[in-house]
Amino acid sequence: MLGLLFSCTEGEKQPLANPTQIDKYFPLKALVVEQLEALDGKEVQKETFINGEKETNTVTLDQEQWRKELDAFIQADINKAANSTAYEIQENGSEKVYLLKPEAKGNIKELRVNYQSPEHNHLKEVTFLAKSENLFYESSTQGRLHIDESTGHITAYSVEGSQKVWFLSPNKITVEGKVTK
Repeated sequence: MLGLLFSCTEGEKQPLANPTQIDKYFPLKALVVEQLEALDGKEVQKETFINGEKETNTVTLDQEQWRKELDAFIQADINKAANSTAYEIQENGSEKVYLLKPEAKGNIKELRVNYQSPEHNHLKEVTFLAKSENLFYESSTQGRLHIDESTGHITAYSVEGSQKVWFLSPNKITVEGKVTK
């Protein structure tokens, strides 16, 4: 009996795919990771607003720093096996929207992908909305990536987040960046 079981498994061995990743929705994580090499050594003008106080600076970032800077977008990727049936896909001309179904669980409520044309050839902008809440805590994050229509590279980004913990004042943070060099 064991011989039959093992004889059926002989043959060409396939490398195991990542069982937690799927390829059903827009590949936001892959987009950001692909951009890291082009962004390496680029300068960014950043405006940070923390509870209304503004800070402006210009910095040059390497690939690892860019990965950290754009981590909210990597984390907003919805191509996970647990999400295989969680999103409804709507198309309207040059926009494709992935909406979390009411009965599905997940923090990423919406992912919007705007293209230059209805053929979906060239990206223009990607946005996401994430929300999380329980009895003591509530948070929301909105992110936006602007893509240069001619080069396909990220030219600007923004991440706006708010957190509210029971009995404490809400915290609001906004980061806006423009790639300059």
